[in-house]
Amino acid sequence: MLAAMLAGAAQPAPAQPAEKLQVVLEVRSEGRPSRDEFATRLLGDVRRGLEAIGDVEVVPRDQSRRIIWIVAGTTAGAFAASVIFTERYDRETLMVLGIEDDDMAERMMALQIVNDHQIFTGKDGAALAGRIVTSVNEGVLAKLRKLTAKD
Repeated sequence: MLAAMLAGAAQPAPAQPAEKLQVVLEVRSEGRPSRDEFATRLLGDVRRGLEAIGDVEVVPRDQSRRIIWIVAGTTAGAFAASVIFTERYDRETLMVLGIEDDDMAERMMALQIVNDHQIFTGKDGAALAGRIVTSVNEGVLAKLRKLTAKD
């Protein structure tokens, strides 16, 4: 009888998968409007590193208010990248802040707020990409995880 009761006991509902942190990834070459070979490789390496993190998704620009901007540069034997993590205000946050005027809200939602800025240098581009991913994951993304866990 005990076995029948245990078999018929309600099973706990499976946990809902956590929402992924969506980010846009923009990589440019220093002093150029487009990417050179190093910036293109860096974009691919960083994208793969971010996508390997279970709760991060790299999305097109219109799908996220969070952007990782990378400006990459090289000299003979040295690589560098300036990484800035920005976020746009959303209407809900502005309402909480007391900004109810639609014109002011539209202007503020067009702004980018810098949440993090770091500069990386090294002799190997792939290792540089790995350091960028680790730093973003353990820094600003970890803080976002804590904020979203409280909600």
